[in-house]
Amino acid sequence: MARTKTAPENRIAKRLLILETAIGIFASKGYHATTMQDVADDLSIAKGTIYEYFPNKEDLFLAVYDMWMDEYEQAMHKAVDDHFDPVSKADALIDTTVEFYEKHANYAPLLLEFWAHALRSSSDAFLIRIRDMKKRLSQLGTEVTKQMQELKLFRTVDSESFSVLELGISDGIFLQWVIDGQSYSLREAYKFRQSVIGSGLMTDTLRSLVAGK
Repeated sequence: MARTKTAPENRIAKRLLILETAIGIFASKGYHATTMQDVADDLSIAKGTIYEYFPNKEDLFLAVYDMWMDEYEQAMHKAVDDHFDPVSKADALIDTTVEFYEKHANYAPLLLEFWAHALRSSSDAFLIRIRDMKKRLSQLGTEVTKQMQELKLFRTVDSESFSVLELGISDGIFLQWVIDGQSYSLREAYKFRQSVIGSGLMTDTLRSLVAGK
């Protein structure tokens, strides 16, 4: 016999349904053109029901971003925790990034709109959320870079600055991929980036390890 959902479980399920519906509408119409009524109409519910979960459209938009970034951050932490050596961790972080972008490829313009909205909104909630997320990802990158240096696999560099640069390059690749209409392999683009950056930082020890693969 199937278990009946509790009221809190029903509320969580309803909130998720609203979010998933809003994603498609935001992606197709854009943030500014989308209305709460659009989301309500698509779900065949009263607009007031949505306000029970989200006070306004911006909160709904931020909730979509939160949902995606929570998923991304959890995957990145798992990528680090599931691997022992720093080389495997670095590869896993790149794989996780590519997998996330590929999974949400149909909504790529929406990911870019999150960034744009953060810069023009009168509320700093978006910008704070993005900066906090970037800071946590940078800390992961810094940790892996330091491990590479401790094992004499990377030349000595400012690990924190390098991690920030890596994030910027990663965002740039994604942006270019979107602008180019996703006309080439995002995974291959990231592999090329990795090889270019790695060639300048690898010590002879790491070069010999890579050559042996």
